[in-house]
Amino acid sequence: MGFIKDAAKEVGGAILTGAIQNALGRIGDKGQEQGFNVNKMVSTINKSGIAKGSHFEAQIVPPVNKKFDMGVTENLLYRCESVDLPGRTLQTIDHRFQNYGPMSKIPYMAQYGDVSASIILSEDLREKEFFEIWHNMIQNTGTFESGGSDTLGGRYSNAQFNNKYHSSYIGTVIIRQYGSAGDLRSIHTLREAFPINMNPITMNWGDDAITRLSVGFAYRYYNAVYHKQDQAGLGAGFGIRVGKGGITGSLRLPGFGTISNSGVNALPLRKKIASAIF
Repeated sequence: MGFIKDAAKEVGGAILTGAIQNALGRIGDKGQEQGFNVNKMVSTINKSGIAKGSHFEAQIVPPVNKKFDMGVTENLLYRCESVDLPGRTLQTIDHRFQNYGPMSKIPYMAQYGDVSASIILSEDLREKEFFEIWHNMIQNTGTFESGGSDTLGGRYSNAQFNNKYHSSYIGTVIIRQYGSAGDLRSIHTLREAFPINMNPITMNWGDDAITRLSVGFAYRYYNAVYHKQDQAGLGAGFGIRVGKGGITGSLRLPGFGTISNSGVNALPLRKKIASAIF
């Protein structure tokens, strides 16, 4: 042990010295690695909690156009059953810094992968119509036109299948992620987003399941905001308040949210407040 410490001092580098000291801190007097500490693991989890995949909402904001039903736009907030948080890949090229030896990968561009969302459809498929309208703004698909070309010599309209300007059809997708108590923890905003694909919907006489529409969004880039929660008291908690209406109390249970004496879970209310703020 003393030899290694003296060698680190002789080398002199602060980074090297610190690295060796950190390594020695994990080794006991007998030179063996200390065992796994369950208490530290539990303490770490209690400190920052565990993210739940079900604690989210996705707000889809289309480009400004009077053809969109604003009621459908609001309903999508509650009918988006699942959504992907965006990812990113760094594109690289191989480069050798010296005349010989292994190659190194040098990043030169970021590539953003598409995001998929699953939408629970209304009985009249108004959500599908919403994305049909959006696609029609990107390229005149002819979905809402009664004419078209056929074997009898009919002719397409001049504007059919023409692409529109990029700035006229891009929107925004905002994905908010919440903690177990309903408090906002992160926001991912997809910039210059638009639906790149609508997957087919299978209809089946022998299946009475809920019908969903899977939509893929392309976007240019995304912004992310994270709200830290490294603080004590993220486990179960109880609060009480005396006011004009009498005595009120609330109970916080990890994984369930906050329950008040009125029997109302605070999660939906907090989500609405967070939506109004962000």
